[in-house]
Amino acid sequence: MTRAARIALTLLVLVFVALPTLGPAQPKPLRPWTLILDFVPTGEYVPHYTALEKGWYRDEGLDVKILRGQGSGDTVKRIAAGQGEVGIADMSALIAARANTDVKVKAIALWYRRPPHGVFVRTDSPIKTPKDLEGKKLAISPGNSHQILWPVFEKLSGLKPGSVTWVTMDAASMPPSLIRGATDAVPFFVVHEARIRKIARQQNVDLRLLSAWADLGLDLSSTSLVAREDTIARDPDGLKAFLRATLKGADHAFRNKHFDEGVGYVLKHHPEVDPDGALGAAQVASRFVYAEEVTSGKAAVGQFEPARLEKTRDLYTQYLELKRKVPLEELYTNDLLPDKK
Repeated sequence: MTRAARIALTLLVLVFVALPTLGPAQPKPLRPWTLILDFVPTGEYVPHYTALEKGWYRDEGLDVKILRGQGSGDTVKRIAAGQGEVGIADMSALIAARANTDVKVKAIALWYRRPPHGVFVRTDSPIKTPKDLEGKKLAISPGNSHQILWPVFEKLSGLKPGSVTWVTMDAASMPPSLIRGATDAVPFFVVHEARIRKIARQQNVDLRLLSAWADLGLDLSSTSLVAREDTIARDPDGLKAFLRATLKGADHAFRNKHFDEGVGYVLKHHPEVDPDGALGAAQVASRFVYAEEVTSGKAAVGQFEPARLEKTRDLYTQYLELKRKVPLEELYTNDLLPDKK
């Protein structure tokens, strides 16, 4: 055997010896990951369930579990306590928590670019304007951002401060309390209009939107994705991966209007959800996520605009009489987003 042949044979043997270690790449172990919503699962969360069912979270190495919420304030507390990696909460709740109790939680992406807050009454109610709410009973869930924001609503609407009575209950009990007349009004995100009106009609009652807060001039940064500061410092790559998959889900479900498909994913995990209400919620929610500044290219999906957030912070600090004016750098970061303008 020639020297060249021996070298070739030796190389061939080495290749075969190395083959076991060069076999098919083993799938990367998935990391457990918890997302805490700010409310009960419905159509507004279609992007997250789309990312889950399409496998986009798994593609990023995350085994995502989605938990229901009990209001924005409660979600901020749960994230601060380490019960999940990411939560969904209104900026009012985050700003108040940072100002008053210095929770180490920060927003990592802006979700709703306008506040979706609203107040609903029965169609046959004598309440015609927000001022007519004086002396009335309103249902509310613990930590609900509507109650946190109520002083702002009073200011914008002209309602006498402190003139309503709050009746605390589980979020799911709020529409039934209005339908049966136990309360006079319920504050709800306008994305839930189709769902709660359908519930009412099944009982031969109808509801109407008394006021959408954005129409009163509440042009502020709203619902956001939040995380603990130590998670941002310790695991920025994990958060970036989560945001990539989530925003991919938003593009597919909301930007490209695959609403029915996305609702199907929500129903797979929560068959108790009303499909008509979920579809209505998804369609309305998409307009809050893909607002004009996003569709025009001025801002990327999820990107905070510092000037608007400053206005948001200042308004809440004043009207909610917070203990301190929180520096913007304590409230948000755009650094984890896949795209920025």
